[in-house]
Amino acid sequence: MLRNYLKIAWRNLSKNRAYAFINITGLALGMGCALLIFALVRFHYQTDHHHRHYDRIYQLTSRFSSAGGAFNIQGIPYPLGQAIRNDYPDIEHIAMLEEWYSPLVSVPINKQADKKIKDKNHNGAFVEPAYFSIFDYTWLAGGPDDLSQPGTVVMSAEMARKCFGATTNIIGRIVRLDARITARVVGVFADYRDNTDLSYSIMASWGSLKEQRNARPEDERFDNTNGSTHCYALFNDRFTVADWNRQQLSFVKKYNPQKVKETSYPAIPFSTMHLSTEYGGVSPGLLLSLVLIGVLLIGTASINFVNLATAQALNRAREVGVRKVLGSTKTQLFWQFMGETTLIVLAALAFAIGIFQYGQTLAHTYLHGPFRFTFYFSPSVLGWLALLVAIVILLAGLYPALVLAGFRPVVALAGRLTTQQTGGFSLRRGLVVTQFAISQMLIIGLIVVANQLSYVQTKDLGFRKDAILAVKLPDLPSQDLSKMRTFRNLVKAIPEVGRFSYSMGGPPQSGWTSQTSVRFDTRPEKEPFGPQQTWIDAEYVDLYGLKLVAGRNLQPSDTARETLINETFMKRLGFTKPTDVVGKFLHKEGFAPLAIVGVLKDYNQLDLKQGINPLFLTTLATGFYSANIQLRSANYSRALSQLEKVYNQVYSDSFFESAFVDDQIQQAYQQEQTLGRLINFFAGIALLIGCMGLYGLVLFMVVQRTKEVGVRKVLGASVNNILWLFSREFIQLIGIAFLLSTPLAWWVMKGWLNNFEYKISLSPVIFLLALLATAAVALLTVSFQSVKAALMNPVKSLRSE
Repeated sequence: MLRNYLKIAWRNLSKNRAYAFINITGLALGMGCALLIFALVRFHYQTDHHHRHYDRIYQLTSRFSSAGGAFNIQGIPYPLGQAIRNDYPDIEHIAMLEEWYSPLVSVPINKQADKKIKDKNHNGAFVEPAYFSIFDYTWLAGGPDDLSQPGTVVMSAEMARKCFGATTNIIGRIVRLDARITARVVGVFADYRDNTDLSYSIMASWGSLKEQRNARPEDERFDNTNGSTHCYALFNDRFTVADWNRQQLSFVKKYNPQKVKETSYPAIPFSTMHLSTEYGGVSPGLLLSLVLIGVLLIGTASINFVNLATAQALNRAREVGVRKVLGSTKTQLFWQFMGETTLIVLAALAFAIGIFQYGQTLAHTYLHGPFRFTFYFSPSVLGWLALLVAIVILLAGLYPALVLAGFRPVVALAGRLTTQQTGGFSLRRGLVVTQFAISQMLIIGLIVVANQLSYVQTKDLGFRKDAILAVKLPDLPSQDLSKMRTFRNLVKAIPEVGRFSYSMGGPPQSGWTSQTSVRFDTRPEKEPFGPQQTWIDAEYVDLYGLKLVAGRNLQPSDTARETLINETFMKRLGFTKPTDVVGKFLHKEGFAPLAIVGVLKDYNQLDLKQGINPLFLTTLATGFYSANIQLRSANYSRALSQLEKVYNQVYSDSFFESAFVDDQIQQAYQQEQTLGRLINFFAGIALLIGCMGLYGLVLFMVVQRTKEVGVRKVLGASVNNILWLFSREFIQLIGIAFLLSTPLAWWVMKGWLNNFEYKISLSPVIFLLALLATAAVALLTVSFQSVKAALMNPVKSLRSE
């Protein structure tokens, strides 16, 4: 019986090749794209699940409350880990970790210059040995036991190959970290899988931290928090997270009594950190949106199948009638048609897997940030794939099979079936409307994303960004001022270089600021808000074209004596006239009083997703970590070559890193750019699937209405009249789809735009463009077959029936 079903299914598909091609291609595209989306979502939901104690690991974070609201960061005070260990010894493990950004590793080579390796893809870290009791690593050589000693390091196999060309026989070898810390290799671990947030290529002992930049004494106070300092806890039955929550208040009272009302240290399940936007994780809403797009793509492909299958039902009416007269039951016919659907879906699945494999390659090349993923096979994947196939078979095949199996034999053999009895135009109209509504929503999305990206790329940010290069200085605890002067003089001697400036973190929108607390002038109390602070030299304002609305620029100085504030800071202090605040003083702990000598016009110091914060800028040369260089020649390659030569001459132990400011700014919107490319792709796929189905429907309609077209032409109908005959119904359906899709698309894109502080408005033009695009593509699809019907000789049309 099964063999007979398959043979009949194969014959029918071979006979109706256009029908089979449209269905298989549509389902393959829909399923292939859906598989890619589901693999991406699975990748994120399985991040760091490979650790044995995954469900018992917590990360200690910091929460700060003030009159302006509350905010959370992953960073914690340096002494937190040891304090918890001392007070709560029943906790199974506590481990501190200090992130080490862009680690520079030097390998001494006999009688040669050191081999320098700069890992730009992974961070490094300083860790306590307990870290490896919380998180699981596979050791290829050595292990973490010796990390209790200062001057020791473990590294990934990839880093070991970069440093030594092998992963074996390297235990005991010496490396230098950031050209300052001499460390002995004590372990090599297997390379990470991609789905981890802990991809540190090299990890040095916690005791080595004292020699690194920002090394802080063990007795540092609890009111200093750094975002790069993390603490992980492995709770157990003797001391649970509930115990920590109950005793946290007394802990804060003991170690940070002055800020007990504003500060807490919540323990967040490590399992939630990757998908927590509050801590910089991937947005679950974004993943849900992608899942919805995957479902819609499968839905639109299944709609194609239903439309074409029910339309083809008239052609198979006599076949059904004959089978019923010869004894076939309704159940047998139902399973025969479901078998045909299964054959089509399985054929589509084979192509979908090919699309999935090719799509993974494209994803690694063109996707970035949360959209980049690696697929890891597991037995559960087969179960999900079988479920997907079953769902598609049911969505696509159930209704057409019921319709075909339900034909009455007498009516079917007499050829008196109507379109209503084969599923009806009303159903097909509804399904076509659904298809076009999906396509229009995606098109509206791609137009909105493209316009918003164009807006953020062209908006005046309040500073100059063209032809300016930011060069990173060595990552030292305190910069060498004599080397900085030498570097400045040598760089300014290069003909292609214009202005030159030093700063803490490069361009104004670099995000290199830190929050602090200040007291204003003669006020007795600190301000209730925390302004941002950054360090610049006297040339910075002119180089970036920042505008002064009152006062003057900073005087050249290596120490902090004067300060500039922005307009937002001035307003938060309660002033409306910039001149009124000039001449006042800011008092910051550890600094001499800072005279406010000028007020800067507001500029965006962060990306356009965020507003402008209160900010003050002062001179502190030992805290400069970026050189800002304006180029006045279009020959950038020559200038870069000369800059690198000068840099290596002055900072021979460091590594030359540079980036153009406009490129750095674009990096801030990498996720949005990738999202735009994805929406473009999925909108194109949805429109293609819809047009293929539309083409199939029009093809069927032309065959069914051949005689009608002939009669109309004999009675004087023109080609345009015939085109309108086939097109008008679809134009009406596109209009209905537009009315349904517009409110939903407006609501979704309004929510997405709310992620930006500065954004475009959703004008009616955006929605009309989507309508026109859909209508144009649909009319082109319909016209292809309609013109052929309109140009056919009416004699042949009438003779065909």
